[in-house]
Amino acid sequence: MVLDTVGQRAAEAGFAKVNAGRERDEALTQRLVAEYGKTVEGMRAVFKTGRSKDVEWRRQQLLGLRRAFHEMHEEIGAAVLADLGGDKMRALGDMGPVVGDAEHALKHLDAWTKPKTIPGTEGAAMNFGNTSVIRPTPKGIILIVAPWNFPLNMCFQPLVAALAAGNGAMLKPSEMAPNCAAIIQKIVNTYLDNDLVKVTLGAVPETTALLAQKWDHIFYTGNGCIGRIVMEAAAKHLTPMTLELGGKSPCIIDSTAKIDAAVNRIFFAKSMNCGQVCIAPDYVLVHESKKEEFTKKFVGQVKKSFGEDHKASPHWGRIINSRHAQRLTGLIESSGGQVLSGGAEKADVQEKFVPMTVIKDVPLAAPIMHEEIFGPILPIIGVKSMEEALSIVEEMERPLALYVFSEDKKFVEETLTRITSGGAAVNSAMEQIIANKELPFGGTGASGFGKYHGHAGFEEFSHMRSVLYKTTMHCNSLMPPPEAQPAWMYDAGLKMMVIGFVSDSTRRKLKVAKWVVGGIALVAFVKVALATSAGHGLLKLATRK
Repeated sequence: MVLDTVGQRAAEAGFAKVNAGRERDEALTQRLVAEYGKTVEGMRAVFKTGRSKDVEWRRQQLLGLRRAFHEMHEEIGAAVLADLGGDKMRALGDMGPVVGDAEHALKHLDAWTKPKTIPGTEGAAMNFGNTSVIRPTPKGIILIVAPWNFPLNMCFQPLVAALAAGNGAMLKPSEMAPNCAAIIQKIVNTYLDNDLVKVTLGAVPETTALLAQKWDHIFYTGNGCIGRIVMEAAAKHLTPMTLELGGKSPCIIDSTAKIDAAVNRIFFAKSMNCGQVCIAPDYVLVHESKKEEFTKKFVGQVKKSFGEDHKASPHWGRIINSRHAQRLTGLIESSGGQVLSGGAEKADVQEKFVPMTVIKDVPLAAPIMHEEIFGPILPIIGVKSMEEALSIVEEMERPLALYVFSEDKKFVEETLTRITSGGAAVNSAMEQIIANKELPFGGTGASGFGKYHGHAGFEEFSHMRSVLYKTTMHCNSLMPPPEAQPAWMYDAGLKMMVIGFVSDSTRRKLKVAKWVVGGIALVAFVKVALATSAGHGLLKLATRK
């Protein structure tokens, strides 16, 4: 009885502590809601002056962002390595894509922002005196909520598109990468227009207060659980949004695949940032005839690059925090497969270290096959046929990426037709977001929605407004008023707009007649040509041996 009372008191004390924390967070959130409301109001007032609609303003912001990376690359690199570990090459993943996107936008800015004339599709009578145009219009003030895995990249790549489209933006970097968050704030405060581009640092209360505001577009990158919360907040204001999520991106390797290419390219994509990439290969389905070769060579590459002890390797980074490291070790321990490299026993949760772990013959029912891994663990599963592989993928949620390794074009086509994914690569992994700035990047279904990169990003943050210009050389409307409509007008309109002036069978007969008449004309022309002296000469030339 005494023990029960003691336990009850401890539980009550624990609940009281949790509730007190919640009350503090709620009080802070309410204060921040009012504070951020004034900030957003001020940004919107500046936007309404038309400052950001000026193409030159957009150009200067993009130039400023590019200059920031040119001048601060050492600080940026140090911040990335402080938060995520690894070698200097890791920092390029946060710098190169941003600078590349900014330069691409600068190159195409005039073309993207220019109104585009659209040819009429309804015939000369309907379009007489009309000019149809699409005018890209900035949406307004954008909220960009970024993740921790590529802290600068995921803040500034969407910002490039938002600025090119003429918007203002509030950036919310992840609190889980504090050094990078501080650098992001410094870049914005130093190089960009702070009336229209701002940064908010903080954690849950700050993000919650930001989501309570009315935005003109929300761009969120992260997991589906938080994505649902963001989407619910956006729905209250009918705010359009982009969700860049993730999922279990499969690698499918058939019996015709070149295994050396598969190993090298999957290894590159899986080892980058310790597998903490939304489009990293999540698992491998390989034909039984190639399983041992692929597995042996992949494990060999892991040892060659990082040694037996990854912890001592200067090239191996760290997991973002101990909680995620603990989650990953749990997935390894419950995988039910054969660990060929790494393993939970070699991990150091407190040091946020998890080695590249290769696991063979993982059961499909294992927990690791039912959640996004987002870390350096690669399950390898043998399949007896490619139909089995495709069926496995079809049973899962739509992934953000799909990777197919095969020399069989028919199988590649079948895979791309049957499996829906955000993006895909054939005989490669991850390069679909690197190789071409004009390839849109985004998810489908559970992996998100909306696209960006290149012109797709410009359009994502623009309202593509349709405008029709009509001549005033005459004052007629599209249709006369009711009292001036002749009796035959409905019948004429019905034929013009609905059933057509001729039936389908008559249209087919007219098409045949056109070819017949054309053929007769061609025969007559040849006969006339042959009847002339020049025609005879050409005939002799053509038949000369």
